[in-house]
Amino acid sequence: MPIDPFDLPRFPAPMTRPATPESQSDPTNANGCTAEPAHDSDAQERSIPIRPGDLTRLLMGQPDLSPTERTHFGQFAKLLDAVFHHEFHSWLVELKERYAPFDPDTDCVDLNGFTALPTDFGDEKFLKPFEAALIRANYRRLKLEVIEDAIAAPNEKGLTYVPDFTLFEHMDVYVRGSTKVSRFVRNFQSKFRKSEVVYDGYARFVVALKFKPEFADRDSYVRADVIYLRLFKDVPYVDMEMHLPEQGIKVKMRMIDKAQVASPLVAFPATMALKAVGFFVGAMSAMPRLTLGTLLMAPVSAGINSFFGFKRAQRRHLLTMIRHLYYLTLANNASVIECIIGAAEEEEYKEALLAYYALWRKSSDEGPWNSARLDDWIEHFLQTHTGLDLDFEVQDALHKLFRLGIVQADNQGRLTAAPIEQVLAILDGHWDDFFRYAPAASPAAPE
Repeated sequence: MPIDPFDLPRFPAPMTRPATPESQSDPTNANGCTAEPAHDSDAQERSIPIRPGDLTRLLMGQPDLSPTERTHFGQFAKLLDAVFHHEFHSWLVELKERYAPFDPDTDCVDLNGFTALPTDFGDEKFLKPFEAALIRANYRRLKLEVIEDAIAAPNEKGLTYVPDFTLFEHMDVYVRGSTKVSRFVRNFQSKFRKSEVVYDGYARFVVALKFKPEFADRDSYVRADVIYLRLFKDVPYVDMEMHLPEQGIKVKMRMIDKAQVASPLVAFPATMALKAVGFFVGAMSAMPRLTLGTLLMAPVSAGINSFFGFKRAQRRHLLTMIRHLYYLTLANNASVIECIIGAAEEEEYKEALLAYYALWRKSSDEGPWNSARLDDWIEHFLQTHTGLDLDFEVQDALHKLFRLGIVQADNQGRLTAAPIEQVLAILDGHWDDFFRYAPAASPAAPE
């Protein structure tokens, strides 16, 4: 009997923050993401830019831990990592199944009755959990106006870009992490000497798009029956158009470009008339006819040269795009899903590890510990060790610890962590439950 390809473990919906006093004034959307400002560079970073192994060693190396506590915490970290890895592997399998009908790179054959085929709402069924995974990985979605402003922003190429997003049925951009990107340019300000310009940028940049059927025939490479996924690194805000499909970004001539092309041609008739009159009245009778023709062609040559100068700038734009795509692309299509799920798993692990450590080691300090105090302690800890001002997702971290049953909260919001020996037993029980075998009951013997 054919199996249902989507009869798989449920992928988690984007987590919303509980309505606590600390979060009620937080301008978040339904997915728990902070609302984007008018200019996205002001968005505070929520991802933790530390490798999971480095963070584990950092916490295990704290001087107040005894050798026994250090051993127990190392066991806790391994169990926590194993539990999250199993859960995220199940979500990875489901997400790849949902993407399979829309994967442009698949090299697998279809099995009649067993292969999931594209449906009218299949793209939505994939894109919603894909966004949930991005949010778990602490990516944030860029508003359309932020993307349009970035495309319209001036860059070192001196070109003007005009977006045309009407080609896309879906066109979503997600970013994570801030960075500085250097470019070497020659312009009037630098007296045409090579100079370094530093731009604000995104450390990670994800694009998910699907073309409308009526626009798919414009290019032989474009398909309307698939969803294209791209993951880039180190994308400057002003170079965003380099990482979006060229079909949706048009290069437009600026007014100064048009003036440089048109002005010699406009002046050409008057110049030609004056020189012709002078020639016929004898004022220029000593000048060879070839020299006169050369002078008459000068304005035309200037206009043509200006036009091809603009075309050369377009070619430099394309060459830069090719270079960026070659060196800055991290993943395409199905491989993007694996990268995002892996990043989400790491973020979940780091958040839970930090939150439990703080409550386990610091809850004996004077005064009660609530989510606000925990948030402040972890953000200060991270700033001390990274030098970065991060926005720790304390409600997400607590949600994970509550779900695992290793942290509790009373009616006043005071938090208490279970002793680490008890936590090891709890996590070991979770792991055992993943693989518990329940044999089917044998049929009753006939009487």
